[in-house]
Amino acid sequence: MINTNRLLKIFLIIAGVTVITISSGKIFNYSFSSKDIPQNRTTVLDNKTSFFPEIAEDFSYFNHDSVQDCYYLYDKSDKLICYLLLTSPYCDEIKGFGGNVPFAIVFTPAHKIKELYLLPNSETPSWIDRLNSQNFFSTWNDLTCKEASQKQVDAVSGATFTSSAVIQSLNKRLSTFAATKEIEKRQSWFNTIGIILSFIVLLFALFSFVVPQQTNRLRIVLLFASVGVLGFWSGDFLSIALLHNWLVNGLSIKSQIFLFIVLILSILIPLITNKSFYCQFLCPFGAIQELTGKINKKKIVFESQLTKVLKAIKYVFLFVLVVLLVVATDLNLENFEPFSAFKFKFASLTVLILAVVMLFLSVFINKPWCRFFCPTGAFLSMLRGHSTKNKDKKSISISALFNIILVICLGIMIYFNFINRDEKDLIQTQQQETIIMSNTLEVIHNRKSVRNFTDQELTSQQLETLVKAGMAAPSARNLQPWAFIIVQERKLLDELADSLPYAKMLKNAQAAIIVCGDLSKAATDTDSSYWVQDCSAATQNILLAAEATGLGAVWTAVYPYSTRINPVKNVLGLPEKIIPLNVIPIGYPTGEDKPKNKWKPENVHWGKW
Repeated sequence: MINTNRLLKIFLIIAGVTVITISSGKIFNYSFSSKDIPQNRTTVLDNKTSFFPEIAEDFSYFNHDSVQDCYYLYDKSDKLICYLLLTSPYCDEIKGFGGNVPFAIVFTPAHKIKELYLLPNSETPSWIDRLNSQNFFSTWNDLTCKEASQKQVDAVSGATFTSSAVIQSLNKRLSTFAATKEIEKRQSWFNTIGIILSFIVLLFALFSFVVPQQTNRLRIVLLFASVGVLGFWSGDFLSIALLHNWLVNGLSIKSQIFLFIVLILSILIPLITNKSFYCQFLCPFGAIQELTGKINKKKIVFESQLTKVLKAIKYVFLFVLVVLLVVATDLNLENFEPFSAFKFKFASLTVLILAVVMLFLSVFINKPWCRFFCPTGAFLSMLRGHSTKNKDKKSISISALFNIILVICLGIMIYFNFINRDEKDLIQTQQQETIIMSNTLEVIHNRKSVRNFTDQELTSQQLETLVKAGMAAPSARNLQPWAFIIVQERKLLDELADSLPYAKMLKNAQAAIIVCGDLSKAATDTDSSYWVQDCSAATQNILLAAEATGLGAVWTAVYPYSTRINPVKNVLGLPEKIIPLNVIPIGYPTGEDKPKNKWKPENVHWGKW
């Protein structure tokens, strides 16, 4: 006889998972719905840049710095309104509760953060509203890049996952923008020890499950270990909120390896043994209820019929939550279970009250939450059948089929979190390369000799970016026979302007880069003059990088004129073997200088002259 009860459970689980994924449009972070794709607001902006008019009222056009992946927004008078960084794709692996939280970091022309502009995401709207009400997103306003990177900000209670993701994404993106190698924060000894202890508790729980009679005396130790380590120390517990998040948005197995292993064991062990593992041996809230219950040994015992009714509540509760996930647009599943109370600093008042009430009841009733209300326990219990001695082959076949289905689901989860991630990264890389390639051609054709500058100051970071571009140029035999002098002092700029006949614009420029040849590095077997070609290539890179970053620059020649070389050497104190090739005045352009169309077909010869 077929076990219809078990068959019904299988059907309900599959139906619930199907309905949730269809309603959300995603499974394991793979979107099969087009509803989340933002539509273009204007024909001149694409999906990635469609929000620009929203953050800049006078927005007219933008330039994209492909070196630092930074967007500079201008008005109709060519005045810089702001510039911004996108956290995607750099921070896509950092996930909040509903997945990654993309946003734009908007800077003022004075290089201070104006705002964090949140982009479309899957986070719970009430959490975002909570963060806004506490002015979380304005925490970094009016800070420079360096100040924002160094600012210590705590996660916000009630939206811990979301706020943590924003903090991590901000720090990582600012680190990338600053052209500095991101320093990965080492896990503290506290966290490292917590992970080690969590696995020790897991092994202890497995041992207790296999030989319960031999370890019965140590039961109290396991309970305290579950509460102390898994609860208060690490905050590692299974919940409907966590399982729903993993189902829809996938999981980072690398950072959540312990919980992933616990999930696998919590599914497979009941399937094989028909006995509960997680709820009885590992759940920290179940453990703290059992410990609290030891205060009073005389418990209230309900009649069998009433007990059956009460035990059905958790299944009804689970069903209601599934329905709410489908029909509700704003649902915080964490508030329906008491587990996050272990992290009481971040738990909501609702969760804390629920946890306290259940612990109070556990003094008089044996583990009331686990037995009558826990939707997570209801889900896990549906994975095991009733223990019967007379199982027919058909019933065993159904169990085997269900095992196969769950293994396939776990395999799909692993695929979308590991193998498929590589494919996504490849697609993102190809898209980014395409953007950069298209932008590079625009930069080349828009480059012009800028001789008119505003009085807006430059940062050393901007100038360093230009020099890095210069050093990326090719050189004969890779000798790199160049040296770069960055000048920002007004006195030196004025002295250079007075000394050079065609560099008078240095009077108005905010900085200058002097590209020099280092003759001590330039010698080759045949000729030492290759340094001129090498440094010329570096100069062109600097000019293009200036155009790409919204700056203006012009090549003013120094070499081979001794009447120009000697004054530059004197002003800058250059050694004998350092020969200045040119001086490049740099600043923000006023817009007076325009690019020239130099395309002349008559200068092109195909095949032969």
